[in-house]
Amino acid sequence: MSPPAALSRRRVLATTAAAGAAVVGTAACASLVGSRPAGPPAADADLPRPSGPPLQRGTVHDVRAAGATGDGVTDDAAAFARALAGAAAGDTVFVPAGTYHLVLPQPLTLPAGVLFAGEPGRSVLRMTPRATAAIDVAGADCALDGLELARAGDVETVLLRVGRFDRLTLSRLVFSGAVDVWESFCHGVQLGVDGDTSTALVLRDSLFHRLTYGLYQANDSSAVTTGVDVTGCTFAFDANTDLEFNSPGGSFRGVRVQDCTFRDNDSPGFAVGVAYCADVTVSRCTMTNYRMEAVHVEDWSSDVVVTGNRMTACGLSEFAFVQIIQGCTRVVVRGNDFDATPNTSDIAVVNALAGGRGSTAGGRPVVPPTAVTVTGNVFRCSDDVQAVAFHGVDGGSITGNRVSGPSLDDALLLDDVTRVAVGSNSTV
Repeated sequence: MSPPAALSRRRVLATTAAAGAAVVGTAACASLVGSRPAGPPAADADLPRPSGPPLQRGTVHDVRAAGATGDGVTDDAAAFARALAGAAAGDTVFVPAGTYHLVLPQPLTLPAGVLFAGEPGRSVLRMTPRATAAIDVAGADCALDGLELARAGDVETVLLRVGRFDRLTLSRLVFSGAVDVWESFCHGVQLGVDGDTSTALVLRDSLFHRLTYGLYQANDSSAVTTGVDVTGCTFAFDANTDLEFNSPGGSFRGVRVQDCTFRDNDSPGFAVGVAYCADVTVSRCTMTNYRMEAVHVEDWSSDVVVTGNRMTACGLSEFAFVQIIQGCTRVVVRGNDFDATPNTSDIAVVNALAGGRGSTAGGRPVVPPTAVTVTGNVFRCSDDVQAVAFHGVDGGSITGNRVSGPSLDDALLLDDVTRVAVGSNSTV
């Protein structure tokens, strides 16, 4: 089932005890089920905030000169719209330090080639959109830097909605969704709105917290997004997947997620979700305290590498730290440090198995993965946890891993596999 364009999907997984097969379902994620505490959004003072000098280029259009007050009370939306409308390619729309109250009857639109910039950690946009997005971006050579984009009211919205682009840079931003306060959804960045091919997205040194999805592409989008580089970002307390590289009608190519921190996600989502993708690398990231998988790979994705990461206390409720299902091929899990000693659920840290039955986006058949390599990892397991489980996998290897906790016989499970090499694994 495909959700509306402004939404993404919530994926629900289940396993059957007999064969280890997965059932995958999708549904529109308009809100979380359950109550929210009253009061203001959580401050999250322990999370890293962007800092440094502001960026400017070309002619500078100061929102204060356009009439904005930055006092946190006066509605400055019209002043922001004037400043943006007056900017041309190569210019900067600058937001000095302050808190700007913006009631938006329609999204602010960033013109092609314009830098929309503030003072990192000091320029806060508290936005109450009356439409499905707060800010729209499309075109070539756009950039946002040094702004905090915060939802300030109980409205369903996307903070940054992105159409077709070439060379989009998002740096030193804070995305604050306040899903701890309101049941209505708030997504950080939505890609693929125009259903076209976009290239070269750079997302760096930014904070995504208390959102529904951090970054996603809607199920019904046919967009192909090529060249995504996510570096040095923090994702915390989100209410579904942090980075959702998935859309059944479109795809992602050339994705790099590196040196990021993912933490504290008690949801049916993942740190990084990969589906209908090719050439994806997740490296040198820290992932901690996930109810579900930290990394989920499915739906004929190919050439996916998960390497050099440190994952602790993931798959706390079920499934895995890294789950690989549904026709994926050439997936490599290499040189990671997995700490599953806090886990009490019966899971496998790396789990490769068939999936696809049920109410899925594509109505796809059950197909096991092929060519899955698990090598050179360190697994620290509790008594309830297996290191690696392969169900129906054709081709690949489980080699050179070190396991503490269970014996190797208990740590590795191979069920109905073919052409899978196993060797040089050891206990410590």
